[in-house]
Amino acid sequence: MIQKKLSLGIIIMLFVINDISAQDRIENGVALTPPMGWSSWNTFKKEPSEQVIKQTVDALVANGLRKAGYTFINIDDFWSLGRDPNGKIIIDSTKFPSGMKAMADYIHSKKLKAGIYTNIGSKANYPTLASEGYYEEDMKTFAEWGYDYVKIDVNFAPDRSETAYKKSFTEAAKAIVKTGRPMILSICNQGGGKYQNWAPLIGNTWRVGADIDHSPKGATKQWEGVIYELDRSSAFADIATPGHWNDADMMLVGVGSDNGRLDVMSVEEQKSHFSMWCMIASPLILGNDLRNVNKETLAILTNKEAIAINQDKLGIQGKIVNEQSSGLQVWVKKLKSHNGRKYAVTLFNRTESPSEITLDANKIGLTGKFKVRDVWMHKNLGKFLNVYSASVPSHGVKMLVIH
Repeated sequence: MIQKKLSLGIIIMLFVINDISAQDRIENGVALTPPMGWSSWNTFKKEPSEQVIKQTVDALVANGLRKAGYTFINIDDFWSLGRDPNGKIIIDSTKFPSGMKAMADYIHSKKLKAGIYTNIGSKANYPTLASEGYYEEDMKTFAEWGYDYVKIDVNFAPDRSETAYKKSFTEAAKAIVKTGRPMILSICNQGGGKYQNWAPLIGNTWRVGADIDHSPKGATKQWEGVIYELDRSSAFADIATPGHWNDADMMLVGVGSDNGRLDVMSVEEQKSHFSMWCMIASPLILGNDLRNVNKETLAILTNKEAIAINQDKLGIQGKIVNEQSSGLQVWVKKLKSHNGRKYAVTLFNRTESPSEITLDANKIGLTGKFKVRDVWMHKNLGKFLNVYSASVPSHGVKMLVIH
């Protein structure tokens, strides 16, 4: 779904990367900046409900998150009981007694947008939904209910090859376009199927890895999941463009411990997590319980300067430009400006000890003096000549805008 107004250079670049012919391109013109919102999965798992969603909607508005740019309320798995013998979707009426259209209507009444979930593949008698063989019917139903965002997972995919994924998600994408309703296609491929070869021309977002709260395999800390997703997203940074984003999964900022299995992040780690998702232009999808959110978490999630970096109209994904020693990284993301000299820079310390990290502006072609602003301090730091250095705490960041 390549945006119609993409420059010829970007289109050619994507063709080279993906080797996909013109007839395979599917356009829908949405998600020109990374989607921002909330999803039920990281906190509520198999227990979303009408009551929980309504309470979350109300909390998101009251907490100032809507004003900060979070617009999607996404109902993840376990809202459906599958299909009846005639193929009609069965809504879990215990969880959603008013139905899914009424749920979308409530979300819209608060000036927000609604998201819903299904799978490729098929499986009978299971409390979730799969759309293989029903893509047109299901997408039409979602559109009629008023949904604006469709997440499609791969739990029941019989074949997880690149060819199979491309075929199934192409069918789903075409079905979405056919409805005539602008709906984001969020491909939850779990990082599989060599997504770099097909996803950018089919979906608005695609997952770079497995679930953040279970990755890498055997992870015991949330921080490990953050690092895993960040490294996965770095692998194919150039395929991200306006309308098409590498998805590093729903965020863990403010998410409590999972029955004691995961050690929650420190405030410093949560700030780093959020900063890096902004730098890599990942969708900013919250996963915490918004009904019980503390001031520290809200301060992180509503940092307008960090969000502006994520939502920058140029649509470039940030990259590592220097690793002065193992784990001491300098990330740079070019920002839209009148003179082409504006960048977001993150000095990122992945190590276990505080360390000084240095930006050499020459490495990004910024010669002479440049101005520095600290995104978390909300403070101009002055002018510097060629280099800027700062002490960065363990698992911490120094997030800057320079020009």
